[in-house]
Amino acid sequence: MAVLSWYSYYLLAFVLPALSSSTAPNYSPSIHRSSTFFVSSWKLDTNSGRPRTKANTKFVQRGGGRARYESDTNGNTYGISFSNTPQQKAIDMVLFSGMRGGADSGNVEDDKDDSSKVAWGISLSLFLTYLTVMAAKCALPSTLSMLTSPISGLAHSNSVLSRQDIMSRLLALSTVSIAAGKLLLGPVIDALGGILSLQIALSTLFICLGSIGLGTQTCPTLTTFAIYWMVVDFAFSSCWAACVKTIRDYLSEERWAKEIGRLAMAARIGNALSFAFFASLLQWASSGVATQSIGAAAQVDSSWRWVFRASGVIQLIPLLMLSYFGKKSGKSDSVMVQDKQSKSTSKSTLKQSLAILYCQSRTPEFWLHLVSRSIIMVLVSFLLFIPSFMAQCYNMSSASSARVGSIFALGCLLSVSTLSEMAYPSIDTNSNTKRSKSLSLSRRKAYSMLAFIALATICLALQTLFLQNIIHLTPVLGTLLVFVFGFSLAIPFYLPSSMFALKRGGKDGSATIADAFDVCGFGLLAIFNGFVARMLNVKTKRAWLPVFSWMLGGSVAAMASLFGAVW
Repeated sequence: MAVLSWYSYYLLAFVLPALSSSTAPNYSPSIHRSSTFFVSSWKLDTNSGRPRTKANTKFVQRGGGRARYESDTNGNTYGISFSNTPQQKAIDMVLFSGMRGGADSGNVEDDKDDSSKVAWGISLSLFLTYLTVMAAKCALPSTLSMLTSPISGLAHSNSVLSRQDIMSRLLALSTVSIAAGKLLLGPVIDALGGILSLQIALSTLFICLGSIGLGTQTCPTLTTFAIYWMVVDFAFSSCWAACVKTIRDYLSEERWAKEIGRLAMAARIGNALSFAFFASLLQWASSGVATQSIGAAAQVDSSWRWVFRASGVIQLIPLLMLSYFGKKSGKSDSVMVQDKQSKSTSKSTLKQSLAILYCQSRTPEFWLHLVSRSIIMVLVSFLLFIPSFMAQCYNMSSASSARVGSIFALGCLLSVSTLSEMAYPSIDTNSNTKRSKSLSLSRRKAYSMLAFIALATICLALQTLFLQNIIHLTPVLGTLLVFVFGFSLAIPFYLPSSMFALKRGGKDGSATIADAFDVCGFGLLAIFNGFVARMLNVKTKRAWLPVFSWMLGGSVAAMASLFGAVW
């Protein structure tokens, strides 16, 4: 095997370039230890046309030439150095693997095992990242009624705006903060990389949520709380695109759809667990506060701070895992280049990502995905108001209405965990020709998305009829409709636009396209949240009729646009 490897290398690196050159220059490769290693095989990266090398392969300048070297697990270093000749381009097409002396074939299997372990670690890290981030996002709706209470411990001295007005503006401005993050951070994520972007975002969430939860010294007023939460939303805006970027960089294409489905599962598990856990945590903390405040002249209920303390602490779990597996992935999977090449690549990525976005924005599929994603985002984000809606329209208690929010999340979870690959497959194995496979796959996806959003439209229509007192729904039936509503929206929300960003955006533009889809969505959501927040103090269920009428019309528009985008 070593002889064949050397023979292949000799033909590619020296003989073929010499035949194509008028004068064959002299070259003398010198094999030596201390900074070089042996050549075994070569392989091209089919996505970029560049050689795919091992992560611990490095390029260094040495005198007038350039050398490649690699270290083994024992700290020994092997390699091959070359003089600076026109053959260097051919040499750069050779993949160097870590076969010590060209005879240890077991290292190839070890590398595959290490690569699979790192891929598993990256996948688990992304799953926990989105689980904890989405759990933290549920802290505000779980404590919304307590935050507007005069005994929340948050000072409020504005005589013009009430506490409810401040919270209504916070919901709108925080969504604008997410939209601003989506607008600005996409190219930055493509330049920095997904893992580093996630580490920055998780660190920001830990600091801000922890500051809210610590007490009056770090978060004394309602205005201070609003500022902290806007920063949380700005950091949150980068998480989905950064996860998509990490999937594109570290995981193979056949795993993309499955990984997107896992991220959706993580989001819904985070929602479901957080609502249930926060309800129990509030019950425990409130009982402790009530016991300690007996006999006090003025009671202050700061039990809601425990929710934000827990939300901040759990961000450390994915942060540590990303730090660990990010280093290991950098040693086994990534392509390492010279420092100068790395800097120039990161600078050019900003231009490349924007160029890719501009190119895709000239296609009708981009705009159809944009419309459907924006509308479905508003529908999915109604989760924020489900507890208030169920309490006011179905006369449910605060604890029971909060659990309905977890039931919505469970519906989303069940959908993405069981039907993702069936409803939105990556490969069609039933057709024989490439063209028939493409047509069959696209139509299958289009009909699946049509069915899902049609089911969501039916749920909204029934709720609208209930608000008009045309039909009567019990709390159990209303909860069932919420479950089906979440079940029908999860896959259309997560998979189509994300798969489009991965395939059309490529390595340099996937995060930018993913964020571009969300910019309009969060801008629309800011208006919607501000409108719905005014319904919180209205005790009649008919006041929710304009909200559901808008959602019903949006669902029909999303159904038509997504069908056209996928077809």
